[in-house]
Amino acid sequence: MRLRPQRGRASRETVPEPITIRVALMFSSAQQYTHFLITFPSIMILSRLLTPAQIGVYSVAVAFINLVHMLRDFGTTEYLVQVEPLDQAAKRSAFTVTLIIAWVLAVLLFLASPYIADLFREQGLTTVVRILSINYLLLPIGSTTGALLAREMQFGIRYKINITAAIVQNGVTILLAWCGWGYYSPAWGAVCGMVATVAGCLYWGRRYRVRGVGLENWRHVAQFGWKNTVGTMMSQAGEAAPDFVIGRMLGFVDVGMFSRGYGLVRMFNENISGAIGAVSYSAFSRQHRDGGEAGTLFLRSLTYITGVGWPFLGFASLMSFPIIRIFFGDQWDAAAPILRFLAISSAMALLVLQYQNFLTAVGRVGLATLWMTAWQMLTITALICGAYFSLVAVAAALVPATALAVAGVVTGLVTCTDITARDYVLALGPSFVVAVCALAPVLLLRVCWTPVPGDLWAPLICAGAVLTVGAMFGAWLADHPLWHEARRLRKRRGVLGADTGDP
Repeated sequence: MRLRPQRGRASRETVPEPITIRVALMFSSAQQYTHFLITFPSIMILSRLLTPAQIGVYSVAVAFINLVHMLRDFGTTEYLVQVEPLDQAAKRSAFTVTLIIAWVLAVLLFLASPYIADLFREQGLTTVVRILSINYLLLPIGSTTGALLAREMQFGIRYKINITAAIVQNGVTILLAWCGWGYYSPAWGAVCGMVATVAGCLYWGRRYRVRGVGLENWRHVAQFGWKNTVGTMMSQAGEAAPDFVIGRMLGFVDVGMFSRGYGLVRMFNENISGAIGAVSYSAFSRQHRDGGEAGTLFLRSLTYITGVGWPFLGFASLMSFPIIRIFFGDQWDAAAPILRFLAISSAMALLVLQYQNFLTAVGRVGLATLWMTAWQMLTITALICGAYFSLVAVAAALVPATALAVAGVVTGLVTCTDITARDYVLALGPSFVVAVCALAPVLLLRVCWTPVPGDLWAPLICAGAVLTVGAMFGAWLADHPLWHEARRLRKRRGVLGADTGDP
């Protein structure tokens, strides 16, 4: 990577130049896939070391923490990525606002933990919430440094920081669970992971560390922050709502079942969608600052993610029973229908993936907040209605709620931005062909060879092979951009092999 010298006092140091979007995606994808290789085996192990009730208690605690978590930086992460110009006063103001809010939240969570436990009638929540509140004392360093790295698209540095933190977090969690710490083990694992994140920011990201405190630009930060925070809080409210509603109305065992059924979908969102999400906001912001068309980039991101996501989530829905039984054990069989409905819901949500980042990056943060609020109100209403019947009804109710929300957002994007309905069809058409070619033979195989408890591996492996071949054929048939990316990768490998003398 080329380095450019800075003038003046900083000339003794060199700062890496911003990388291209393709290279940023490569680093981000590598991070997410590496993270997946670390977390998925960890989840399999924890599913056998912890009971559904223990996982349910921790899930409720994390859901509550994540809801409050959106207040911790008051939108300063997004502010630092998109603000123009970015000077030292803006950096100090964002860091100081984050520091004040995060430390206040740490104290409030510590004091409120007994009341949270009383609300859910589980006293173990008191200690779990207090352990997790320690993270708020460390967050300001990690969040501001991470935001500046994202702005400059230095995803190679972020890769090292985040993977180190994942190894530490999962290693500590498994060790403590093995020693019988129950639902305290993932809580302490999260704290150790945050310590590793801060250490990585101080070491690998030291050039991007904010030095000093100040509130010179606090009004500008607050004006942006409150709109962004409301939208992000509503997004997290929707994510946390299943744990809250199920925990209060159905019980912690059902929370654990829902959490495990959502596990594969969550891993997709974090490790595959997350690879694009980690880059998208930075890329949208840079495109907008440079006078480019961020809408074109937004549609291109949808083409890529649906090309991967629709076959993957469709496969998870069709083969939910063997996936749950093989990877997590027979105590989690009730999670199979949950996975089936949640995969369908998530596949529909991919139609508008990153719309909040897109609108925020182009200065329409208020509109993004309004749409997110409406979406999550639909989600919460559906969850409450479903909880009156059963756990499966909760998951099933999310399908029509998501469909209605997606239709509203697509209509809004076509109405309020330069994106047209024709643009949407052209962007999603190739992925639709890929999904049909990949999932039609899987569905046929599923009907002809139904997986049963004594015969799980063979139909799952065959279905996976059929899915792969069908997806590749569909990508070639539709001339999908992913097909061109695969060809480009093969050519590069061929050139590399020729240069090195490899056969």
